[in-house]
Amino acid sequence: MSSELLIWAALCLPLLIAAGIAITGAFSNVREGVTLTGATILFGVVIALASKVSAGQVPELYIGQVAPGLDLAFKLEPLGALFALVASGLWIVNSFYSIGYMRGNRERNQTRFYICFAIAIFGAMGVAMSANLFTLFVFYEVLTLSTYPLVAHKGDAAAKRGGRIYLLT
Repeated sequence: MSSELLIWAALCLPLLIAAGIAITGAFSNVREGVTLTGATILFGVVIALASKVSAGQVPELYIGQVAPGLDLAFKLEPLGALFALVASGLWIVNSFYSIGYMRGNRERNQTRFYICFAIAIFGAMGVAMSANLFTLFVFYEVLTLSTYPLVAHKGDAAAKRGGRIYLLT
């Protein structure tokens, strides 16, 4: 598979998984199956990208110019490949843990949690593969905003306060 296609896959898969989670949200076993399957597929895509990087290639993808001097572009270098491997690998581990935790504590809004986590992984993949500061900024903001609902998930006053502190610091 081409490097460009692999980068597209690494970026689009978390969003497709988030949509799948939203669609299957009423069926917890299916929703969690979508989460685990998608996380595993993403990890495989990132392994394929990392193998290209370890072979000396530099996978790149240019999306376009948003404004003069502001390009949306991706480039995977060794440190970014390591970050993407860690993020996608930990998504699998976190999914197993959070499924048990959420079910065991009968947490509300589990679908929202899994959707926001998938969007956060999308942000992490974008950060890992950013070719420039503008792309890094855009995806870091996606990561920041998508993790607010994770911090404030419990919904009580302390969680909401923690979420506000998280956003402001």
